[in-house]
Amino acid sequence: MNVKANQTKKQVNVENQANLLLSKEELRKRMEGVEKELKSYTWRELETNGKFSKNDKLSFITDDMLIVGCDIGSETHYIRAIDIRGRELGKGAFEFSNTAEGFENAKAWMLKHAAQNEKRQIVLGLEPTGHYWFALAAWMISKGISVVQVNPYAVKQSKEIEDNSQHKDDRKDPKLIANLVKDGNYGMPYLPEKIYADMRRLSMFRDQLTEDRIRNINRLHRELKIYFPEYMDAFGKIDGAFALEVLKVSCIPSEIAALGTEGLRNIWHDAKLRGRGYSRAGKIVNHAEKSVGLEDGTSVGRETVKWFSEQIMKLDEQLARIESTLHKKCKEIPYAENILEIKGVGENILAGIVAEMGDISRFDDVKEIQKLSGMGLVAC
Repeated sequence: MNVKANQTKKQVNVENQANLLLSKEELRKRMEGVEKELKSYTWRELETNGKFSKNDKLSFITDDMLIVGCDIGSETHYIRAIDIRGRELGKGAFEFSNTAEGFENAKAWMLKHAAQNEKRQIVLGLEPTGHYWFALAAWMISKGISVVQVNPYAVKQSKEIEDNSQHKDDRKDPKLIANLVKDGNYGMPYLPEKIYADMRRLSMFRDQLTEDRIRNINRLHRELKIYFPEYMDAFGKIDGAFALEVLKVSCIPSEIAALGTEGLRNIWHDAKLRGRGYSRAGKIVNHAEKSVGLEDGTSVGRETVKWFSEQIMKLDEQLARIESTLHKKCKEIPYAENILEIKGVGENILAGIVAEMGDISRFDDVKEIQKLSGMGLVAC
């Protein structure tokens, strides 16, 4: 009896394993079928006459679509999937890294749930968090998965609906995002391409360098207030070419006085500076001779000021190169000349506008541009 029972159990186990392998093979075939049919949609395909209304958004989410919500992190992302009725598909959140391997794992997880639930398309909703979502969105779109954005404020407001709690959770947020997508509360992301992508990166880089320059100027002011309090009367503008060349040599009043008028002019002459700055040499020396600046710690102060001065001059050169490149890029835009005809708008302003808005021709009404800029203009 025991021998027969053991043989029966072994036979059942073999049959169960065969069925399991068969189901895995069938699942793999279904996943391949879903992957072949995937088609990503962007604002180009969905906007009609520059608009993508709430009804259009609801119509886009169909019964055969897997809705995936994604909570974006700097290194790790979390996703959860639901159907069009809001029923969760799968157990809990799936965690994946911000790498190629992580993206592949996330895609396989989505395809598995789509195949198991007879879904033919996938839409990924995400809450734009800084710059961390750029690579993920571009990768998913290239693999045929549509990507949409939800408003972070809407996610915050809907937290309490889910579980009567305002508590934030990386595993809770993906479901909130997916439900917002299901209800049509989303927008299509716009990622600049070609020349517009170049201009956005250049403009951001220019802003960062400008911030660094301002920071160094503020630190330079602090040092000069200690060792040469009269520097504003002497130099006038400390980030000017003439002032920086002197400060590269020394900021100590006694040393500037020892250089004398001819010494300062020789510094400017060696730097090949031209202009009216030579006439200030005598004034700078006079203020240096009467200065009440500290005399202790001057060796460190001299090196500190020299370093800040050199950094400001390097940043000026880099900013000049970036602005030159931006101006050249502006000329490649078809409608640039029309915008430059507007009084008060120059190439720097145009570069800033295009960097933020991208291709302006995608807008059909000025109100769309106003809304994008965050201005709710009204007439009184």
